[in-house]
Amino acid sequence: MKISTVLAGVAAGLMIPAGAAVHAQADIAQNGPTLRDLAPVQTYSVPDNDRVAPRPLPPPDDGDAGSGLRVDDAAAPAADQPEPLDLKGTWRRLRPAYAPGAWQPMGLDVLDDRAPASGQTMASLGWSLGSKNWRYTSSGGLGLTLGNVSPTTPAWASSPTLGGVGFSNGLSQGATAAGQWQYSAMVGALDYTPSGAEGGLDYGPAAGASVLRYGLSNDLTLESQLETAPSMNTIGLGGTYDMRQWGAWSAGVARATQEMDDGMRYRVGYQTSLLGRLQLSWLGERRSAGFSDLSLYRNFADNEAQTSNLWKLTVPLDGYGSLSGSYQATETPSGPPVEVFGVSHQFALSQNVKLALQAQRQRYTGDYDVGLQLSIPLN
Repeated sequence: MKISTVLAGVAAGLMIPAGAAVHAQADIAQNGPTLRDLAPVQTYSVPDNDRVAPRPLPPPDDGDAGSGLRVDDAAAPAADQPEPLDLKGTWRRLRPAYAPGAWQPMGLDVLDDRAPASGQTMASLGWSLGSKNWRYTSSGGLGLTLGNVSPTTPAWASSPTLGGVGFSNGLSQGATAAGQWQYSAMVGALDYTPSGAEGGLDYGPAAGASVLRYGLSNDLTLESQLETAPSMNTIGLGGTYDMRQWGAWSAGVARATQEMDDGMRYRVGYQTSLLGRLQLSWLGERRSAGFSDLSLYRNFADNEAQTSNLWKLTVPLDGYGSLSGSYQATETPSGPPVEVFGVSHQFALSQNVKLALQAQRQRYTGDYDVGLQLSIPLN
């Protein structure tokens, strides 16, 4: 009874007239926040704007076939139109500035929208496909070779076949302009695959070759060559002298070391034009026992001193290619002299198909070889 009496008294004591309560709430709203302002859900008044009537989509035209829905330019402002996603531009911005075009497949720009007919072809980019290699030549004369090739060597040196990667800069045969440097280098493995053989490739040990040329004058060019393979090093020095209408001379000396042997090789060559059409050349060689280079590396044990002379005459046939005849005589201390006669005819069956016929015969033994070579470029 006491608790009820107390609560009733408290309730009676807290009873406030309605007018006084309204005035109290107004005073609280004016003076500061109320308990309602602390509620987790608040209500706000939102103006009732006029609704925009829906507009139908425009009928599709011929240019929209297969493109799906499109945004009406008149319905949406230009600023609200989404920009097209430019993946190509994004890739170009992310690609390193130092990345050359050769990093892309065969130098082609995979982001280029032009068709090959507009000039973006392998040949226009400097790439050409050979029988066993890819070649790239820039407008500045820098060359890159991938595959099997016989590196360019001086006229007084031998040219082996290597499989690997090679580069060159302005390398050419004959005289070099005064003050101009030319060089080439190739690293890979010796290619022992017989010519025209089918099946797998036959590679030998790792090897490298380099050539350096400098034009001392417009007529005189100095040359050097370096070849290396396991347990073998060959270095040669020489030059080429161009006498204009009197032909050109080439001469060089090379020294080689292989395992416990060493030897020397001396070569002299001459090339001239007769009657303005006939091409006549001569190459004389003398080497000592123990000499070896990359062309003799495989059968080094059979290398012995020898003296040889090679004569070659080439006759151009108008519209029918060229006809060449050769004669080579070789003398060694351990056997009879060897004389070989050869003939070769090269001509074009069409603009892209070339055919070569070759035949050789030894004078004393009567052995002969006949060969046929067909060349079809694939680029």
